[in-house]
Amino acid sequence: MNVRDYYNSFKQTDFVDGIIETPLQYGYINSLNLFNTKGTNQTAIVFDKDVSTTTLLPQVARGDKSSTQGKERAVDSFALRTAYFKHADRLTVEDIQGWRKTGTAETETLANATAEKLTDMRRVFDQNEEYMKLQALKGVFKTADGTTMADMFSEFGISQTSVALGLGTSTTDVDAKFREIKSLVAKNVKNGGAIGGVEFIVDPLTFDKLISHPNMKTAYQYYMNSGRQALRDDLSNYMQWGIMDVFEHRGVRIVSYDATFNLPSGSTEKAFADNTGLAFASGVRDLFRGYYAPSNKLSAANTNGQPVYMNTKVDEDDEYVEFTLETAPLFFCTKPASLIALTTN
Repeated sequence: MNVRDYYNSFKQTDFVDGIIETPLQYGYINSLNLFNTKGTNQTAIVFDKDVSTTTLLPQVARGDKSSTQGKERAVDSFALRTAYFKHADRLTVEDIQGWRKTGTAETETLANATAEKLTDMRRVFDQNEEYMKLQALKGVFKTADGTTMADMFSEFGISQTSVALGLGTSTTDVDAKFREIKSLVAKNVKNGGAIGGVEFIVDPLTFDKLISHPNMKTAYQYYMNSGRQALRDDLSNYMQWGIMDVFEHRGVRIVSYDATFNLPSGSTEKAFADNTGLAFASGVRDLFRGYYAPSNKLSAANTNGQPVYMNTKVDEDDEYVEFTLETAPLFFCTKPASLIALTTN
């Protein structure tokens, strides 16, 4: 669009499209749809853990009136509370009057400025969800300010199992490590049936060490050469969520997750520290749960919560518009013993 030059009214300037910089949005955990989510009409939930055992029967003499006896199930109750977030922004006359739209010579409009505000707030919500679901995937649901809402290892009185892949040693039998991890995951899911699969999410250093290990190079090259189309399809799907490397071996899908989150304190946090990762089961119903409590508005009291509430308030004197985002989630793993921590050495 041609307009008069700011410094010489006899000249014209051409406004071309602006350059928009937006931080990379990570969404791999969200895209997996691991969490069975639902609304709750309270700000805390209570659930029972029902533990049963299956013991094989000893033989008894036919005609003998004695028999083996069934065992009572062990039932424990647990209570967890939801987190709560409230994020607000506003538009005033000063934000619009006399300003032009980025990349154009047109004056700013309330509709355009409102759309930009709501888009930015939605990005914040999506990244917050990604971060919290990642923490729950690790077994400890915490918020970005460092508050632990649900440490499922402590709740169930267990310690997380960790397996060293031994990638710093050239003679390590990596296949044996994979078998060990898959066995640990499957045995600790305890869902009464089979699991859909096992996935590894690791930091980039671990991924690079894995594919360059002497006992893995051939397998990786075979995967790259024989499954080119499948690999391209995987990457085209995953790259939109921040995943750049994928590898499948012995029925395990390994992804390199290089997310970095901006914390409220001003610092940053990696999804996984260097040389670490996580193994977990996929295709298991109700392995991960999520609950959403209602908004803190009077009209929402005792109603089933929604993932996010967006409210717009127009000042009665028409001087500003205020936008408010609320969300009150709780995410956790129902079988934390099946979450296996990975280290390279």
